[in-house]
Amino acid sequence: MAFLLMSIAAIIDLGSNTFNLLIVKKYGSIYRTIFKTKIPAKLGAGGFLQKTITPEAFKRGVLAIQAHQMTIQQYGAEDVYAFATSAMRDADNGSDFVKEIASLTGIEINVISGDREAELIYKGVGSALEIGEQPELIMDIGGGSTEFIIADNKEVLWKHSFDLGVSRLFERLKPSDPLTESDLVQLEAYLDEQLAILFTAVSQHEVSALIGASGSFDSLAKMIEMSSKGSNKLAGATEYTFSFPDIDQLNTKLVSSTFEERENIMGLVPYRIETIPLASSFIHYIIRKLSLTKIRLSTYSLREGVVSELGVE
Repeated sequence: MAFLLMSIAAIIDLGSNTFNLLIVKKYGSIYRTIFKTKIPAKLGAGGFLQKTITPEAFKRGVLAIQAHQMTIQQYGAEDVYAFATSAMRDADNGSDFVKEIASLTGIEINVISGDREAELIYKGVGSALEIGEQPELIMDIGGGSTEFIIADNKEVLWKHSFDLGVSRLFERLKPSDPLTESDLVQLEAYLDEQLAILFTAVSQHEVSALIGASGSFDSLAKMIEMSSKGSNKLAGATEYTFSFPDIDQLNTKLVSSTFEERENIMGLVPYRIETIPLASSFIHYIIRKLSLTKIRLSTYSLREGVVSELGVE
């Protein structure tokens, strides 16, 4: 009788807003997720424009990693892979945070480039759903950056990481609550300017659909399912198909809502309450700008992309 070697690995995605933990049990070349969670560390908050991790954010980040380390130890993970993205790669004191975490926990953080981040997102999405034969646009809105990847079911055709994460946009644009028409005009003008190379790439590759990777897209799907339909099809799912009317209706609701009103929306996690109108407006802008009618969610993203490189499917 043949026996499969079993091991447990932990992946930490240190995003600009949330520190995401995924723990998997590997059986030979197969893996099973046994635990996942997020902590809203808000590492980039208050420091994007100054390119720094503020003292308050630094402390939140350390506490989040220490909390994740306790969970990792409880599950007995032998290997830990930690990846940091926009906030840390841009911050002048990002290396200080890496050293502090290594000293306190022994966890070595790999600060990756935007290009590498986009590559891992593509691999994670490809593990969640089947990308079509025709090119599709993958969009991952983070706190510090937003990655766009044009790909088909064979390869990445184009990818780029933009400094257009929703928290970074929030700090730069300082929108009102609720958003005003002036806020939306300012947002779209800024996106028109910053995304010129994306629009050129989309026209060259004849993109047919949009795939939103986790994050804000996940929140939109949960709000649609739980608030509008009283159900949650997302439990255990890796893929979800949006209808444009649902997204359009929800965007109108979010844009006109106050912080206090959003606190009562089912499916919206607390750490997205402040920025979700801006994130939704960004997504709505892309859909309209590119005339996309097929829109899907991948509940997998960077963490699962890392798993795909560990030799498991």
